[in-house]
Amino acid sequence: MPSVKRDKQQKEEQLQQLVVAPGSAIEVAIVGWYELHSVNPAHPRGWGYLANDGHYGFGATTTQKRFDGPGELAAEARALFWALRKLVPLYRVTLLTDYQEIASLVDAWRNGDESAMPPGYDTAAGESGHERKLVLAARKIHAHADSVAVRLVDHYTDTVLGVGANELAHVGWQWSAREITKSDAEARALALTSEVLNVDPVLVTRDDQVDGAIEGTEDE
Repeated sequence: MPSVKRDKQQKEEQLQQLVVAPGSAIEVAIVGWYELHSVNPAHPRGWGYLANDGHYGFGATTTQKRFDGPGELAAEARALFWALRKLVPLYRVTLLTDYQEIASLVDAWRNGDESAMPPGYDTAAGESGHERKLVLAARKIHAHADSVAVRLVDHYTDTVLGVGANELAHVGWQWSAREITKSDAEARALALTSEVLNVDPVLVTRDDQVDGAIEGTEDE
């Protein structure tokens, strides 16, 4: 599997009862969480995704920039990247988002416009020479266009998966802001996903986990 630069705070798991065969059609909600923090100057950007096959992930990155509107969009794009890495091309995936910008990006990438990016996004390789996350995401969606669809919802609360993904994004934000510990974050995430999906809180073992990792290495 190619090496991937993971976020400092990040966790991905799958609930055992919901495992489906490769090639199955699944849905996954992606949500970003970004807000000012009273004492943490790094402004965490939390992200979360939750799929109906029991896959879930959450985490956060930080930015020293002041709080602004695009921060939440950037967090949602982070959720998009990690969900794609985990689930495509193993499954036929429908992405659920309440961001028109995210839906438009996915559609553009599916149709071959890999240059479509959020306003201001730097597509140049980082200092390490590795490609940027959304550059790789665009390439992956285009390469597997028949396996990826997107559904725009009015609000994340419109779906059970969206509610769960939002809670996961908040957990990632809290962990990054040092409001909770890693073990607290992992326990909360497992409890809330099992409750949302109405299954026992039993995880797939590490030996059984697989993902559809993006080929290559990446930067922010």
